[in-house]
Amino acid sequence: MARNQVSSEERKFVLKCYWKTENTIEVQRRFRREFARPPPMRQTIARIKEKFEADGTVQNVNKKHSGRPRTSTNPGKEEQVQETLFRSPQKSFRQTARETHISKDSVHRIMKRLHWKCYIPTLIHALNEDDPDRRVEFCEWYLAKCAEDAGFPHKILWSDEATFKLNSTINRHNCTYWGPINPHVTLEHHVNFPGVNV
Repeated sequence: MARNQVSSEERKFVLKCYWKTENTIEVQRRFRREFARPPPMRQTIARIKEKFEADGTVQNVNKKHSGRPRTSTNPGKEEQVQETLFRSPQKSFRQTARETHISKDSVHRIMKRLHWKCYIPTLIHALNEDDPDRRVEFCEWYLAKCAEDAGFPHKILWSDEATFKLNSTINRHNCTYWGPINPHVTLEHHVNFPGVNV
């Protein structure tokens, strides 16, 4: 079970109790009575005592420098990642990490800190020259059929289908654009190439 952080007042109390009793179990009992919460573990009590003996204080001496130093997400690296993605916003995390020599996770953290998001382009149908005419022609044919037979729309069988095209189709989920704002990228997708419906 994770324990709460021990405040400086609580550390002082732990140190005073330990000097009086020199017994960690008694320190834990007194801590529980004093602060009405679970006491620090025995290792924590020992570390508080050792810290005071070494540094003469229970405070964090190197508070500004405590913890693991940030290496890959420092401002210089952030600038490098941002510049790389400005030049080529379609790069993936892996490509950016490889190019900048920063880990993929660090690149992801930098992107979150810069508030950059992944935008997927909108897929639209590419129109050929004769498409408007063919659409009008189909609409006229459909309206003529409906005029002949009022039940014609109910005679159409609608079903699920998958189309396999002979050309390479666009998978827009692999086409990503990184940026602080949505670039509203659109990709034309030709639908009238030969293929098989299943």
